[in-house]
Amino acid sequence: MTYDELDILLRDDVQAAIEANLERDPLRVALDRSVPSASVVASAVKYLQRARRKLPSYFAARCVIPQRAFEQSSSEETAAHKRGKGAHCLDLTCGLGVDAFYLSKRFERVTTVERDEVLAEVVRENLKRLNITNIEVVTSSAEDYIASCNEHFDWVYADPDRRTSEGRRVVRLEECSPNVMALMPLIGRLTGRLAMKNS
Repeated sequence: MTYDELDILLRDDVQAAIEANLERDPLRVALDRSVPSASVVASAVKYLQRARRKLPSYFAARCVIPQRAFEQSSSEETAAHKRGKGAHCLDLTCGLGVDAFYLSKRFERVTTVERDEVLAEVVRENLKRLNITNIEVVTSSAEDYIASCNEHFDWVYADPDRRTSEGRRVVRLEECSPNVMALMPLIGRLTGRLAMKNS
């Protein structure tokens, strides 16, 4: 998703069109000349329909759901199983923010890191729609954030990207992004507890 696409998506007329077409076939929406910015509306409808089951809170709040972020996100059911709790949690791998959303229910504060500027803006918009106020979204790579961070966290969480920039799937932790294994000495300065999703 680009900033231009996000700007179009957030327009009042486009939001109204998404709501009006939410139960239609996205392909028919894309071809409907009466729908403003039909391709953007069709994509939003498609991923909201898919979110109804995987991300029901996001569906109910009519969140912005970019394709790649949706495909790589945890389901709400999976995200709800995290058992850490405390004052402050660091989520190194924000993505769509589903894990941070559930961590915010167990921690007083959550800092989540997203390197993609547009996706970070999408997460900020979604947090408003979800009425979540205890999550700070930082636009940075995990590596840069950890290198410059001096805070202490009760818990650090990571769900590294298991695809290369070319789209090839990887399974070795050292090949994931961020490479949590290489970051362990820096993570150790910030916390004594690291939880990592590796599936």
